Amino acid sequence: MQLGRVGCETAPLENAEWTFVVGRGFLAVVPASTASPVVAALHALAADVAVTLETLVSLIPLGGPGEPDAFAVIVPGVRSAGDGADGHVLAQDGIPVHAVVRGAIAVDVFSIGGSRRFTDRNIRPWLLAEFQSVTGLVIGSPLAAVARSDRLGAGRMLGTGIDAGDTLFWSVAGGPDDTADTVLRPRRIVDDTVVLDRRMRDRVVVVAAAAEPADEPADVSADESAVEPAVERADRPGPYGFRLATGEEVRLGAVYRIGRSPRPRRIQSGELLELIVVVSTSALVSANHLEIRQDGDAVVVTDLGSTNGTMVHFPLGRTQRMRSGASLTVLPGTTVDIGDGNLIEILPAD
Repeated sequence: MQLGRVGCETAPLENAEWTFVVGRGFLAVVPASTASPVVAALHALAADVAVTLETLVSLIPLGGPGEPDAFAVIVPGVRSAGDGADGHVLAQDGIPVHAVVRGAIAVDVFSIGGSRRFTDRNIRPWLLAEFQSVTGLVIGSPLAAVARSDRLGAGRMLGTGIDAGDTLFWSVAGGPDDTADTVLRPRRIVDDTVVLDRRMRDRVVVVAAAAEPADEPADVSADESAVEPAVERADRPGPYGFRLATGEEVRLGAVYRIGRSPRPRRIQSGELLELIVVVSTSALVSANHLEIRQDGDAVVVTDLGSTNGTMVHFPLGRTQRMRSGASLTVLPGTTVDIGDGNLIEILPAD
């Protein structure tokens, strides 16, 4: 069953702005200059119907010479069984969609009530949003005017695979009699694994976006007041935590500065600040090395300009060296290595 039609505005391959990876359960857009191993890794998942955002983003380098300066990844949200997960009603009413964006790329999101533009608003390492009742998407340059809904069927039709162009279009189409590959079909909650996929939004920088009025497109990047939670969650997590190499566990009830001889900031921000001293016999750990905080539903680690750097080991096996002074949003299960055996493990919420 095909619940989405994908097309693109074409350009000569050597002049194309973006590379598109179209999967049965996701859309990924990266700069045309992105290294081929990254594109190939994304394409390897094209046949999978259920792919998590975490898996897809983990394949895109977020540091080093191969780091794309912009990207967008789209996956369907999760619907409960029996709420219209099949048939023509879904095609008419749209589907829930999760989108991750970073850098100079925009996603124009169309719903039954209107449209809005989603950009990263300079939030790093990337920004995640959840949209409801989505009937179409246009992904491309943020310099372009907000797309009109009548453009959703424009361009050359794409199947699953890799292509290139200037703009990617996706629109809900079809019904139960379609036979083409599924593209962005919402998943049902059938077991705990899918429920955990949905709860990923509790562990990253999140904007939950409801449908906009049809009068005029809303620009998310320009009007934060237009962003409202789509649902109020009773299961909002408590404090996350971290475990030091000594085995000591700490809950994130404050901002924590970790180092060989940490000192408070010169200018206090009014936040509760706690200092944690770690042993570093080789002085690989800087005096003020790392800061860990909980920012809403996200855990953010910041390298405080350390001399020997900070290595981040993500749950799926990817490793990233943090830039001096950089901040990074991390998930539980991540391990942060600041040197001399000082491994800091990020723990889930209470």
